[in-house]
Amino acid sequence: MKKTWIACAALASLAGVAQAQSSVTLYGIVDAYLGRTKTESLGSSVSTTGLNSGGLSTSRWGLSGSEDLGGGLKAIFNLEQSFNADNGTVGTPGSAFDRQSWVGLEGGFGKFQMGNTWTALDDVFYIGNSAFDSIFSPGASDVMSLYAYNANPGNVVRYTSPNFGGFSGAVSYKGKGAGIIKQTDFNVLYEAGPLTAALGYQQRDNTATNVKSKFTVLAGAYDFGVATLRGNVATTRNTVFGAKVDEYQIGADLPLSPALTLSGGFARSETDGADKRTGFGLAATYALSKRTTAYVAYNQGKSKLGGVTQAKETIYGAGLRHSF
Repeated sequence: MKKTWIACAALASLAGVAQAQSSVTLYGIVDAYLGRTKTESLGSSVSTTGLNSGGLSTSRWGLSGSEDLGGGLKAIFNLEQSFNADNGTVGTPGSAFDRQSWVGLEGGFGKFQMGNTWTALDDVFYIGNSAFDSIFSPGASDVMSLYAYNANPGNVVRYTSPNFGGFSGAVSYKGKGAGIIKQTDFNVLYEAGPLTAALGYQQRDNTATNVKSKFTVLAGAYDFGVATLRGNVATTRNTVFGAKVDEYQIGADLPLSPALTLSGGFARSETDGADKRTGFGLAATYALSKRTTAYVAYNQGKSKLGGVTQAKETIYGAGLRHSF
């Protein structure tokens, strides 16, 4: 009997060690808002009012995990699916994990990932976005061409370096495979104290038409304590049209109380010899708890050609976001 108890204790101890070396986390965000969108184009106007999903953040759920392989090396993975909180449908019809589905290794050398993972440019994109990097951000509503970058094209191999005194970098590559598009991204990021600054680049090559799309962005944010100033400057180019697009956005996050934060900004984009676009975004969040936030927001984007307004879109919204 004594030997039996000793054996059981040993097995329980081994099971505990194995469990400690491997972990899986379920997480997610549910975000729904009541909104009104008004679209005006050359004298015509269309308005829609209704419940929508993903005002501040895309509604999603996911699984992430790691296993300790010893010697400072870990096996890691992430599976993440978007969904529409307003009607319960998946974000991308026919997909199982449209946002992320990758496996990799992490250690002193950095992080290596394979699969449907975020590209290196995506690490830079959000830094300069005011209005909480949401659909209400000033560069949204087709104002900034930078928003057309591809965040997760799938079939990506990615490497992220360790942090060296606040500096880090990443590179990601998607080969053509059975398709026609290949893509290369990289970034250099500095994050220490109140300052975050980054340079990001993406190039997409259509091997069938030889069309190249290039996106370059320099983004930054500085926390002054009473407010955080953020912004970016970007250049995009498509070899079909030949014209270069120069654009920027600037904004700030202003905490008004421990629970209430106001964030807003302005964006401008100009295409050589073509239209000029401007955008304004403003959002306020109120933390009801550590995981639940109420918000109200506003966004307006406008396009002009020869000084004449061609199109304008205005969005109002009020919603709730809960993370788990």
